[in-house]
Amino acid sequence: MKRILFVLTLTTLIFACKKEDDKPTTTTNIEGCTDSSATNFLSTATVDDGSCVYTVVEGCMDSTATNYNSEATVDDGSCVYTVVEGCMDSTATNYNSEATIDDGSCEYPPSGLKLSSITINSMPMTNNGSNWDVGAFGLEYPDVFYVLKQGGGDIVSSSSQDNIATFPILFTENLPYTINALSQEYTIELYDNDQIGGIGENELIGSCSFTPNEYIIDGGDEINIINSGVDMTLDIQWVQ
Repeated sequence: MKRILFVLTLTTLIFACKKEDDKPTTTTNIEGCTDSSATNFLSTATVDDGSCVYTVVEGCMDSTATNYNSEATVDDGSCVYTVVEGCMDSTATNYNSEATIDDGSCEYPPSGLKLSSITINSMPMTNNGSNWDVGAFGLEYPDVFYVLKQGGGDIVSSSSQDNIATFPILFTENLPYTINALSQEYTIELYDNDQIGGIGENELIGSCSFTPNEYIIDGGDEINIINSGVDMTLDIQWVQ
């Protein structure tokens, strides 16, 4: 009898446990803000209920502005920019890469050089120790003229100024002349005119050479060149 009673009790317990295991598991939904960037983020929330609240930080959101605010979430139109006036054309000689406003100051390389006059400040007054000329009345000073050359060819020249004894000597004959090839070398030669009636040879007194491009950066309206005792000043104007 005791044995039967024990078996019945055990059977009842087994069935009771089985019923407990068969019960469905219930999941509890917790509504709240699931966005961790919100001020009211709820770490235990399983369902976002749209209640998230965010901190509003007004400020300038443009990183190129001087008052850029990396923490701003709303651009309030307060951005301030550094104003640098200058030439914004990269082809200009005074281009400013940092300029934000073009102030109309752009300057461009000249396209030509106008040679208006040639002034001889000094030159050798003897020809290797001897006088340049011997005239009908004895020794004479040189009769000087200039020749402007480029690449071995004559461009312009003057007639001679005779019996030069003092300086400066000013040449304006056949000038002004406009030079357009600014990267080329030009030479101004000075000669003593020894021709009489087309007979005789002219003697080279000296020469000076210049390349216009090398003087652009200096600007101004004069170029001074010196070579082997010849000192001359060129009166010029840069042509845009």
